[in-house]
Amino acid sequence: MVGIMGWRGWRALVFGLTLAGFTSFAFERTNDPLCEIRVLQAGGKTVYRQALTNSDILERVRLPSVSRHQRLVFSFGPKDGVANEPLRLRRKLEGHDQDWEEAGGDMQVSLAVYAASDQVLSYDVFTMAGESEGWTGDVLTSRFETRRESFILPAGARRLQVLFLSKDWKGLGVSAVKDFRLLRSKAGGGEENVWPDSGLNEGENLDQPEGKPRYWWRSSLGANQARVVLLSGSPKKHALMIFDDDLHLPATWQADFPLADPAGPGPGARLTLEWKQAYSVGIGGRQRAGYDSLAPGRYVFRVKTVTPSGEPVGREVTLPVSIAQVFWKRVPFVIFVVGLFAAIVSAVARAVVRRRLQIRLDRLEHRRRIEHERLRIAQDIHDDLGASLTQINLLSQTAHKKVEESHPAWKDTERLRALAVSLTQKLDETVWAVSPRHDTFESLLSYLTDLASEFLGSAGIRARIDVPAELPAWKLPAGLRHNVFLATKEALNNVIKHSRATEMHLRLVLLKEAFELMIEDNGCGYSLPASPLVAGARPVQHGLDGIRQRIESLGGKFRIDSEPGLGTRVAFTVPVKQGKP
Repeated sequence: MVGIMGWRGWRALVFGLTLAGFTSFAFERTNDPLCEIRVLQAGGKTVYRQALTNSDILERVRLPSVSRHQRLVFSFGPKDGVANEPLRLRRKLEGHDQDWEEAGGDMQVSLAVYAASDQVLSYDVFTMAGESEGWTGDVLTSRFETRRESFILPAGARRLQVLFLSKDWKGLGVSAVKDFRLLRSKAGGGEENVWPDSGLNEGENLDQPEGKPRYWWRSSLGANQARVVLLSGSPKKHALMIFDDDLHLPATWQADFPLADPAGPGPGARLTLEWKQAYSVGIGGRQRAGYDSLAPGRYVFRVKTVTPSGEPVGREVTLPVSIAQVFWKRVPFVIFVVGLFAAIVSAVARAVVRRRLQIRLDRLEHRRRIEHERLRIAQDIHDDLGASLTQINLLSQTAHKKVEESHPAWKDTERLRALAVSLTQKLDETVWAVSPRHDTFESLLSYLTDLASEFLGSAGIRARIDVPAELPAWKLPAGLRHNVFLATKEALNNVIKHSRATEMHLRLVLLKEAFELMIEDNGCGYSLPASPLVAGARPVQHGLDGIRQRIESLGGKFRIDSEPGLGTRVAFTVPVKQGKP
């Protein structure tokens, strides 16, 4: 099998396995935590300090609501027994951070341009921190990503120096670069590489970690961390690697590129430094992590340890932390406020309802008193004045019978009798209008039809009455009944005095919350707006104006249609408001 793979292949395989697990052999079988959370400070005051116990199950640290305005600082690091081991620390504040984070640590590719006097003309640094995309835990299986950085060559440049190094003394990690090229634009378009041996195929013992590339050399400090990696695949390729597993020593690869060649790039040329890289870089040792203005809620501060190549090792430790909500946003307080508000609203609503109910009761009581008073007045008028008028009527009839027609007093007794009859009728109308017992639409219509039949019948005019079989149970105020009665009586009076009619038609039409009353005759009619006069009678227009005023005072509408020889039709619409008392 050795013959199949070759000695170089076996060494590359062993070296790759070593890189993948170099620092994990001492810890890979342990499930104990290798790190600890030592101190938590809020606003500069210590609110938690690690207990002197071996337990890693920590109780929740409960902070007051004022802590949301303070800076929280967690102090953590490896345990004392592994303080000098190459362990990187990653932390995450669950509830705030989306991903695991490291406190720092990076590796660099730096570019320095020197003058002939070794004066530095320009210096650029290109960092590698965290993990590259496609990192799997070792260089041999990770995917390399291409990086390009452009710069302008300053005037007087004589030498380029490229450094590949781990600069942070506490930094830990693995980083590799390959296919290093320095590109310049060609006159005909495109780019050409002027960096010698980009594939790292020239040098001594390149298949060994301690190999020496022709154009690169290691610094003496941390030289064992700067290595050469034989990559898998064909043709054979190599990569420069820094495997930093020492908390106290950095490592460096260095290469110089002279610019004295007249055919090389001149001042002002735009050059591009291109390479492929794969890395996992972090930092070890004791660290601090600060958070400002955390919202109230529950958090868990988590810390875990990984090897320099990013492989997890040991069990993570956690510290639950909660920041209290301000009291006015807490659930009990919100429930109390909502309950108090509901109680206040309920009390106000009850007060308003009781007030409205009291107002309604007062109005009902006031209306009851008014109706009682109206009933009393109507009763007094009927009982007192009615009896007196009846007595006057009887006495006038008796006196009229005793006086002979030739006697001078006979006419006076006749007028006295007629006046007593007229006063009795008017008294009856007044009692009907005042009495609350007749405050219904049915009572109004019954009184109007009786009036029309009796009034027109005495004048020899036939009355036709057309009303619906079913009437609404409307409550009508006394003022409305009285005005409608007087308007109807005036219209009937005009029919008797001015129309010369032989027939009158009274018709009722029910509308929505209103009714229309029409009085139509077959008399002589007249031309509007003329006002014909009849001997000994007042103008018709004067009576119609009175009807109009009465109907419009009720919010209704009045109209009249008449033509000579075709009779007259009077109609008025009266609204009926049926609101709650």
